[in-house]
Amino acid sequence: MIRLTEMERFLADTLQVAAIADYTPNGVQVRGREEVHRVIGGVSACLDLFRAADEQAADLILVHHGMFWNKDSRVVQGNLKERLVFLLERDLTLMAYHLPLDRHAEYGNNAMILKKLNLMPIAPFGFYQGSHLSSLGESDREESITDFVSRVCEIFGGEPLVLPFGPERIRRVAVCSGAAPELVREAKDLGADLFLTGEPSEPIYHFAREEGIHVIAAGHHRTEKFGVQEIGMLLARRFGLEFQFIDIPNPI
Repeated sequence: MIRLTEMERFLADTLQVAAIADYTPNGVQVRGREEVHRVIGGVSACLDLFRAADEQAADLILVHHGMFWNKDSRVVQGNLKERLVFLLERDLTLMAYHLPLDRHAEYGNNAMILKKLNLMPIAPFGFYQGSHLSSLGESDREESITDFVSRVCEIFGGEPLVLPFGPERIRRVAVCSGAAPELVREAKDLGADLFLTGEPSEPIYHFAREEGIHVIAAGHHRTEKFGVQEIGMLLARRFGLEFQFIDIPNPI
């Protein structure tokens, strides 16, 4: 068991929350009971995840995408109201870590993707708000786009969008999870053979084709499953909590 306030301090320090400006509150978004025994993790706050957490008798739900974003209306209605009612009636805590969980050099989404792809970070990548969200990674061997895509499918699942316009052999890969198609320009400038992200955008096709760089969009949800799992397992080891990751499918 850990007290919620102690977990807040630990995660704020571990994930260096104050080091980057974000467009969503990081940490507790809905405060429930103070004692935490069981944590359920997921990618995004949603009713399906909340119901699953309640069925597992969780005290706290830990996600990457929370419920509150700067651009959203402040009127509590519709599905936001329904989510809040569900959490408040059950005294469940919701915690969310967005950019801090993307950028963390050990537990972050991007660090885990590089590790799973056997890529050694060689240069900072993904400049945003005075910080870098990820790295340019380099493999110890060259491989074809076909072989690389096979590994991507094995790691992430699903069917990625592949724009095979880069060099015949791949060694340097720029990675940024989620929705970051605009970073393809930075990837090209850094000398990447391939840019891997979650979501594509329409202009990325012509840029990749004309500039000669491979692009893979492996899915926003699928590229952001790893950070929450790593942090949840860290909490379990450090504080003796029960942790379970529940993957609520999302094809985007």
